[in-house]
Amino acid sequence: MTESMSPTRRRSSFFGLRVATAVVVALAAAPVFAQGAAPRENVDFFVVKPVQPTSPALGKVEAIEFFGYWCPHCHEFEPTMSDWAKRNDAKVSMTYVPISFAPAQAGLQKLYYTLDALGREKELRRKVFAAIHDERSLAPSADENTMADWAAKNGIDRKKFVDTLNSFTVQAKVNRANQIAQAYGVTGVPMLAIGGKYLLNVQARSIGTADVFLDRVLSEK
Repeated sequence: MTESMSPTRRRSSFFGLRVATAVVVALAAAPVFAQGAAPRENVDFFVVKPVQPTSPALGKVEAIEFFGYWCPHCHEFEPTMSDWAKRNDAKVSMTYVPISFAPAQAGLQKLYYTLDALGREKELRRKVFAAIHDERSLAPSADENTMADWAAKNGIDRKKFVDTLNSFTVQAKVNRANQIAQAYGVTGVPMLAIGGKYLLNVQARSIGTADVFLDRVLSEK
């Protein structure tokens, strides 16, 4: 289940990357593709214009999941996304780009890149989601101290965590994430970009669409 601003799609969605005011969210039924039905352009997928540069491993296609730790639908979708990435490991170079649509969510972007820099993000990803959405021990707007306390409870040196969180490198990666999302025209999460050419509305019961576009990009290489 996801949220959308479109009457045909539910996903977590907000206007603009730098909105600091109220969020408008409209709920609607998620699409279920009929057997043999073609994905609908500008509904189920978008053609990225201009095509974005990618840097996948040799023989692979770059796939980017745009997500937010704060997003309940990304939390629900994470096991499906993880399974899809594993299943397509021979074909895909997987990248994750954390998104914020309001200043209060930006701290969780920094949390992602801090855990990644410390080599703990993959291990702790589901724990972060659980802390926010199940245990409520982290808020979507969690501040530095709260995140540092959580990190320490999960075996990360507190000072090292805080130093990394506040580093120029982490902030530069956050800035770059915002630029990438803007270049792709991301308006909500979760969304999946394939090969720099296609941006998909994705969820558990429409993940097969990602296979369609992965095969399409591979055939175009």
